[in-house]
Amino acid sequence: MVFLGWSHCLLKQFPRGANRGLYAGKGIMHGHKVTFSNKKTKRAWRPNVQKKLFYSDIFGMKLQLRVTTAAMRCIDKAGGFDSYVYHTPDKKLASELGVAMKHRMHEMVMKDSRKSAPPLVKRYPRPPRGFVQPGAGGAAVSARTYSSFCTIRTLIETPV
Repeated sequence: MVFLGWSHCLLKQFPRGANRGLYAGKGIMHGHKVTFSNKKTKRAWRPNVQKKLFYSDIFGMKLQLRVTTAAMRCIDKAGGFDSYVYHTPDKKLASELGVAMKHRMHEMVMKDSRKSAPPLVKRYPRPPRGFVQPGAGGAAVSARTYSSFCTIRTLIETPV
């Protein structure tokens, strides 16, 4: 809730399915549709939700989730599904499913690493703007191409 004085108070409204998917904090936005004659009609903009299949290295299985396009971009930027869920703060995940998956991942990582090794999910810095991929003939590539070029999600060998 955002407090803008005694006369205005904005509530962030989430769709009913927001707790059953990854919405990356995106909710319903309200406003007016304004015509040429400046008539205002109330309307709502809902988040763009897609069903997507993700593979989780930590869980070792495919998961079909409802995800917003903003969350898909965040997953790409973080370097993968596991890295996004594991490193994103609970407040930004803003869903019961996301927080539950994060805590379950943390339990599995701690169980596998026996509390001696760093977590299975590593975070890598984004490449600098205009990064030139080796062997690309001097052409600059985007961060998405860079992430597929080098391994973003690295499983660390734990001593047995």
